[in-house]
Amino acid sequence: MCTSLAGHDKGELFIIISQTGEYVSLVNGASRPLAKPKRKKKKHIQIIHDEEEWRRRSLIEDGRIRDEHIRGLIRSYKRRGQS
Repeated sequence: MCTSLAGHDKGELFIIISQTGEYVSLVNGASRPLAKPKRKKKKHIQIIHDEEEWRRRSLIEDGRIRDEHIRGLIRSYKRRGQS
């Protein structure tokens, strides 16, 4: 998971689905679905490590993740941050 530091999406939460060289592919399940990931330089994101990281990673690696799951994971992270 990460937060965008630059661009029109600054401050938005995304899930990293892949990385190649200095770029990552980001999705949020809404404006950036799995079918159309956002390509962004690594220096323009802030990576977030939390206790749910293993769950996200296993869903992505297994190929079982869908846009609904991504939206739910981001919503869950936002709720935990407000507690």
